[in-house]
Amino acid sequence: MRAHVLVDTGAIYAFVVRTDAHHPRARQFVMRWLARSGSFVLSDVMFAETMTLLKARTSGSIAVRVGRELRSNSAYTWVALGAEGEAEAWNVFQRYEDKEWSFTDCALLVLARRLGINTVFSFDRHLRQMPDLLRLPGSVTPVRKHHGQSLRAR
Repeated sequence: MRAHVLVDTGAIYAFVVRTDAHHPRARQFVMRWLARSGSFVLSDVMFAETMTLLKARTSGSIAVRVGRELRSNSAYTWVALGAEGEAEAWNVFQRYEDKEWSFTDCALLVLARRLGINTVFSFDRHLRQMPDLLRLPGSVTPVRKHHGQSLRAR
């Protein structure tokens, strides 16, 4: 059976942007996960946030290139939050207003519960506060950077 991990925006950003502090760990995790035939679960909400972040912090052309790769790569399983999920994420957002969780973080929690996936590829410190979610990668030793590779597994 194929293992699944939800993907957070910051993890994709760290994987793509070589100057990001988490880039080596993101790169290492992706390569190991794919070697185990793992699948990344990406929601429409995370995709939208990722495209916005990449365009704002890098360029439109990088955002488009990454977006095309995410949409065509078979390592990604796509899920939609949907109207019911959006309403549930809003309820979570309101219920935990004392937390620093973004609406997107709440949507991630809703999807994790809906799909029965308790692992999230993320570097977001806020997710540590979420019940029953395990952030991956955990504590790992950084590896050398591998330049010039696309998002697609080779």
